[in-house]
Amino acid sequence: MRIAICDDEACFVETIYQNLWDEQHCTIDTYLEPEQLLAQYKSGVRYDVIFCDILMEPINGIELARKIRTFDENVILVYLSSNLDYAPLGYEVRAFRYLLKPIQKESLHSVMNDIYQEQKIQNKLLFETPYGSILIPENSIQYIEVSDKEVEIFYNNDSLCIKKGLNELESTLTSPYFFRIHRKYMVHLDHVTEYDNTKVTMDCSKTLPISRRKSKEFRETMNCFIKGEKL
Repeated sequence: MRIAICDDEACFVETIYQNLWDEQHCTIDTYLEPEQLLAQYKSGVRYDVIFCDILMEPINGIELARKIRTFDENVILVYLSSNLDYAPLGYEVRAFRYLLKPIQKESLHSVMNDIYQEQKIQNKLLFETPYGSILIPENSIQYIEVSDKEVEIFYNNDSLCIKKGLNELESTLTSPYFFRIHRKYMVHLDHVTEYDNTKVTMDCSKTLPISRRKSKEFRETMNCFIKGEKL
């Protein structure tokens, strides 16, 4: 799990960092300026969890989250604040929790336990990247494309390349709603908006080909999916 801590007060960053140090399978990056975290997102870095102060300059925590949400719909946001006056604004960016300053170790670990439970519910897949480990909810994956010895996973407004074959990746998927329409493509049925005998259009506006031998099976599967029948 990749964690970012963003607060313009170094003492709070250090407190959270030290209290999370013993969390297993976590990498932690810290930021004293919100622009630095935003720049990392623009360069392609992604996090599973962001602990973020609300009152920061020149970008406050709510505005920072709005910008980050344009890159990443899945990151879990935990706000840090000395009061809860800004809590209603957190709903706009789907804040997961609020932690009151000064941060108590017990409260922090309670939030982490809730985050672990949330990830289990969402059926997230773990992938290793040059930036560290990243978790992607299965239901956010729109389609998967094979490219040489890599596969590229397209989810929300983002994508991720991994050194793994499609057959190997397919074996890790738990959802029955993935369908391999072509030797190069696998789609999530819930993200299909249009289809005919030769192609499908996804909700990201991407059009993908259906192989001739998969066409009939895909249409039958899609009909079952639309009717809510077991796949």
